[in-house]
Amino acid sequence: MGEPTFGLLGPLRVWAEGVPVRIGGPKPRAALATLLLQPGRFVSVDVLTEVLWPGGAPPSAVANVRTYVRNLRRALSAAGISAAGLRTEPSGYAIDVAPDDVDMLLFERHLDRARAARDRGDDVAALHGYETALGLWRGGVLQDVPASVIWDPGVTRLEELRATAVDECLGVRLRLRDYALLLAELRSRLTEDPLREDLWRMLVRALHDSGRTTEARSAYAEAERVLAAEL
Repeated sequence: MGEPTFGLLGPLRVWAEGVPVRIGGPKPRAALATLLLQPGRFVSVDVLTEVLWPGGAPPSAVANVRTYVRNLRRALSAAGISAAGLRTEPSGYAIDVAPDDVDMLLFERHLDRARAARDRGDDVAALHGYETALGLWRGGVLQDVPASVIWDPGVTRLEELRATAVDECLGVRLRLRDYALLLAELRSRLTEDPLREDLWRMLVRALHDSGRTTEARSAYAEAERVLAAEL
């Protein structure tokens, strides 16, 4: 499978035939990001204006938005990406994209498949699905584009979905006895969030089940110390 055309799960990226596409400065990029976060859905000029000028829009805001969208269409067409999906609606715009063209949509589809495989007891397929889904992430959502309160609900949902997927993947690794990667990932997660009792339990169990009983006891004692000190 090739690279998705549009990337939101990390720095904003547009990709065509293995080559990155330049789509302009910060405001055109923010406009494109706003449309891609709601693929196929109408986004009003008012919403775009609020994203682009959060401190108050200039008198030329509507004309500027039209210019940015026109330039986006030109840049996409020049790169061989069909710009027909970037639709002009009364008082706004929408972008139509195929699920394979946006990493956000691909992530959710692979995650759904991983969960379906997990629920039917096929942990090998589930692990592959989780790894494929999580492998699409290159950093925080739109991490190189100035944040907007308009995006907050969508961005928060994606980040929470990612964190849940990581936890579910750890559970699958434990059932598959994939201890080497599991232990490394658990220690990394606990460094970021040392108050997660469920992760401590999983670490102790993985160490015990892999025959590392002394380390399991040490991890249990460390968990007690950390949780007692913090809570």
